[in-house]
Amino acid sequence: MLLVTPTKPNRAPPAWTAAFLAAALIAPAIGVAAESPAVADLQLLFDQRDFFALRDSLPTVAASLQESAEIQFFRAATEQAFNRPAASNETLAVLLATPDLERELTLRVRHLQLTNHLRLHRYAAALESAGAIISELDEGDESPVGLDVRGKLPLLRALADVPPQVTDVRGPSRLALGNTRRIPLTIQGTKYSFTLDTGANFSVIRRSEAQKLGLEIRPANLVISTSTARKVVGDVTVAREVEIGKIRYSNVVFLVLPDELLSFPDGQQIQGLVGFPVVEAMGEVVFRRDNVLEIPYKPPRRAHQNLALNDLDPLVQIRYGKDSLLCRFDTGANQTVFYEPFFERYRERVESSGHPITAKAGGVGGIQEIPSYRLPKLALTLASAGVTLRRAEIYTVPIRSSDENYLYCNVGLDALERFRSYAINFRDMALVLR
Repeated sequence: MLLVTPTKPNRAPPAWTAAFLAAALIAPAIGVAAESPAVADLQLLFDQRDFFALRDSLPTVAASLQESAEIQFFRAATEQAFNRPAASNETLAVLLATPDLERELTLRVRHLQLTNHLRLHRYAAALESAGAIISELDEGDESPVGLDVRGKLPLLRALADVPPQVTDVRGPSRLALGNTRRIPLTIQGTKYSFTLDTGANFSVIRRSEAQKLGLEIRPANLVISTSTARKVVGDVTVAREVEIGKIRYSNVVFLVLPDELLSFPDGQQIQGLVGFPVVEAMGEVVFRRDNVLEIPYKPPRRAHQNLALNDLDPLVQIRYGKDSLLCRFDTGANQTVFYEPFFERYRERVESSGHPITAKAGGVGGIQEIPSYRLPKLALTLASAGVTLRRAEIYTVPIRSSDENYLYCNVGLDALERFRSYAINFRDMALVLR
């Protein structure tokens, strides 16, 4: 059973839902037996999801240790993080062919492979990887991997016969998003306006809309735990055709959520979300200050690889003073918030410059109150550009479990307001600010 918990507070009302979807599919870390201090250092970077430092450290360690199984694993993990799932799978295939591969490392390899298959829309192959993992586990195993994979099984079984998503880009697109920043699209000929959120593992549609379209709703048993301890179940469906601008998609997977889950106390409702698999297939998206979204016919090459993926959760490094900090890049959040690790690292500065508040974060089923500090302003560097945030909120308590509490902030749209445009390039994993 999949338990999903809120991980992205303080989001714009139409977009927080993706937090629950992202948390549902993030694979837990499994340790590699460290044969040397250098491998232990790489393991720490992997556990902290600092794929930027892992990428930069790997060549030096690999040169000294040659191509050990652990080095190959970290190479595959880095390829996955920088959106090269096919290359990652090729590296993992070599590893799986290695004689006498340790059981723990085999589980790690299979887990990466499962995520790659999902990224490539190869659902039957993902189910096969899940079966291989379960065959390696003891009966009743309640390890993070065991719980994670068993939780995914209903979803993978529901999608096992679904062909891969196919994307046909027929030309450049220019879409007016309007003040709501919702993206126009058609699903099997019916027009909609969905919120765009790169942090959602799949696109999302309200159950009532899926029923109106006559889509087959497949039970997936996605159990969503709300901020008020209420639980709801989500399923999946597949649209045979979706169009966005001059892009035509086939075999698009949607999570089907209860209508009330996409309704808000202030009366706002959304019909659905355009999630990562659809947006990533665009190659590059350019958001302009005048609420226009541009999608080039062919994404240009970008030199700076300054975005990474934790599963399908975009990560970015910011500079605060002389320090590099790992954050989530969240196109569904209006406001940037800083998490408890930031508070602990800069506690004296925060307490002397800010004042205590109770932050209110919108979530499923209600409002979550979080002890916090508010700073009148906070300067940082994002994608080589200076950014000054006004009324920055810093949480003083963790909002995630200890083994996931490695992010310093969630970068929202307020960090991008002063720029004429920003581009997200998924081919080169680059964020470009202008």
